[in-house]
Amino acid sequence: MIKILISMVFSLSLYASTETEDKFCGRKSKDIVEYLSISANRMAFRNAGGLFNGGVCWWHSRLQRSSAYLVKFAPEKARLNSYQTTLVLRALRDMNRVVEIPGFANFYDFTKANQEQIQSFLNDWQKFDGFFNMQWVRGISGSSKLSSAQMEAQMKKVYDFYKTSPLPVWIMAQIKGVTSHSFLVVNMVSLPRGYDFTVIDSNSPLKTYTLHYQFGDEAISHTSFKYTFVPYVGFQKDYESIGSALKAHCQTKTMDEMDHVPAGDIELSGNTGPQDEE
Repeated sequence: MIKILISMVFSLSLYASTETEDKFCGRKSKDIVEYLSISANRMAFRNAGGLFNGGVCWWHSRLQRSSAYLVKFAPEKARLNSYQTTLVLRALRDMNRVVEIPGFANFYDFTKANQEQIQSFLNDWQKFDGFFNMQWVRGISGSSKLSSAQMEAQMKKVYDFYKTSPLPVWIMAQIKGVTSHSFLVVNMVSLPRGYDFTVIDSNSPLKTYTLHYQFGDEAISHTSFKYTFVPYVGFQKDYESIGSALKAHCQTKTMDEMDHVPAGDIELSGNTGPQDEE
């Protein structure tokens, strides 16, 4: 009788594990957007640090996005040490494999407990992209205000990416001067008067904002922001890496929507990160 019960428990646990794995591997962009709608799955701390204390918003948003696709949690296991945490962060930066984070039930708790280490990691990621991939040049070269006709065309371009690409869509918000910011677009609606789009802002990572564009506008504004901006889509090629990682992990063709993702206005010219020393 005891042997039968042990066999039943083992079978049930194996089924539950397989069911969870099937669910993880069967997700689509809409499931990721739903996942990110829950604050427990967001970064626990806001955009900060960076060169001249200008923040690391681009990389904060990219880490948030890659984590939504590539992280599995095992709260019943022992937590990682500092070096193991670095390996997890490297995988999420390079977007080259699915990682398990033990000891935590969600990304909020993980990032809260490891804020100092993650902030340092984001600072280094920014430095590499800035100095070696020249992303800072692109960050100051977009227009912060367009003619109404140009702005309408740019917003249609963003909407087309939203409709045809995996989600969320990463956008750079070009602000007047040498400043830029970034958002993750999780929803966008075409209206007779323009577009409404909902974003995750790394400056307030637990909130979402709905922004409005009306035909005739020359930039985007919001009552919560002290600036106006023009959006430019970027880092679309991240999805090719994420898609390859998921296919390798799931051992099947998955996330077909990540095949042949069109390039955005901003793409990396070289490696996604520095050569790490083991």
